[in-house]
Amino acid sequence: MKSPVKTRSLLSAWTLTLLCLGSLEYSAQAVSVSPAAAAAGVIRYSDQANFFVVDSEHGLVSYHGTNLSFAQICSGVPFEFDPLRFQFIHSPSGALHALFSGDEHHVIIYPSSGWPNPDHIGPGDCPTLVSLPVLASGTAHVVSTDNDATLSGQGADAFGWTAQGVLFYPSGGKLSYSETVRALVEPGAGELRLLKVDIRLVPIP
Repeated sequence: MKSPVKTRSLLSAWTLTLLCLGSLEYSAQAVSVSPAAAAAGVIRYSDQANFFVVDSEHGLVSYHGTNLSFAQICSGVPFEFDPLRFQFIHSPSGALHALFSGDEHHVIIYPSSGWPNPDHIGPGDCPTLVSLPVLASGTAHVVSTDNDATLSGQGADAFGWTAQGVLFYPSGGKLSYSETVRALVEPGAGELRLLKVDIRLVPIP
C-alpha cells in the first residue's frame, strides 16, 4: 500500500511492522472530514502507529507504540499499537504539512548493539530481536512535524520528532527520558539524511 508519508529509507526511522504509517492512506480515506475542513485542505484523524530510531552515538534504540517486548510480539501475542493524532494541511505550494502527536505513548529502549539492519527488518529477524534486553520502558509525550510529507513542494523537506517522559528500569528505578530526531530530504535528491538522533536517559534519584 502506498503511504502518504515518505516511504524511501523510512524503515530505519519510522516503521517495523505492517500496522504502521503505511496504513495511513487507507485510514485517511475512511475518515469523515467536515466540508469546512476539506475546503481548507485540512484532515485530522487518529490511527495506530509504531516507529523506531537508532541512536548509534549513545548505543540506544527507541521503539515506540507498544508496551510489549519483542519476545512477546514475536511469540504471536495479540496486540494493538498506540493511537496517534494526525493532522495534514495542504498548502498552496503543493506541500503537505503533517503533524503527529500522542500522549501516554509507550516507549521501550533497547541497546543498539546487535540490532538488525534497520533498512531490512522483518519477521525473520525475530530470533535476534527477542535476544535484545529491555533497558527501560514507560510512556512519553511525542510530537512529530513534517513540512512536506509527500515531497510535493519545491523546497527541502524537514521532518522529525521530539519525545519526553519518565521511563523505568526493569528493576524499577526511574529515568528522565528525552528524544530528538531531525531529518532532511534535499530538493531533487530523494535521499533521507538524518541530521540529529539524540536519546537521553538520566537517572532520577
